[in-house]
Amino acid sequence: MFEIFPIRALSDNYVWTLVEGEQAIIVDPGEAKPVLETLNELKLDLKAIIITHHHFDHTGGIQELKDQFNCDVLGPGGGHIQGISSPLKDNEEFELLGKKFIALSTPGHTLDQLAYYSDEACSEPILFCGDTLFLSLIHISEPTRRYAISYAV
Repeated sequence: MFEIFPIRALSDNYVWTLVEGEQAIIVDPGEAKPVLETLNELKLDLKAIIITHHHFDHTGGIQELKDQFNCDVLGPGGGHIQGISSPLKDNEEFELLGKKFIALSTPGHTLDQLAYYSDEACSEPILFCGDTLFLSLIHISEPTRRYAISYAV
């Protein structure tokens, strides 16, 4: 089972960190520095990075972390996010350190948004949803007519 904790990044973001033994997986590294400091302090080896969507505050640290750890980077396909080595699509299952996850398309905040669900990674099911959900609201930064109509109802 993973231990999960946040690493504070930028002014108002968190990089979720999943740890098992001396191995780590991170979600949405908006910047590399706090992640590197934490991984070094805890003597962790970064095995994978998961990306929920293309905004800079979720992707800004990819390249530096990937260069230092030579880790896999999973995220939305389409070739628009620099550094993705394993593009994912809706309902695609994958494993991280032997735990099954599924990628779920959750467009709204961005059109490429993926959330990641697992009922194997922890004692309770987990979902990493990026910016799909905020406290008390759904944030749409790339609205289309279809989404505007569906969310206005």
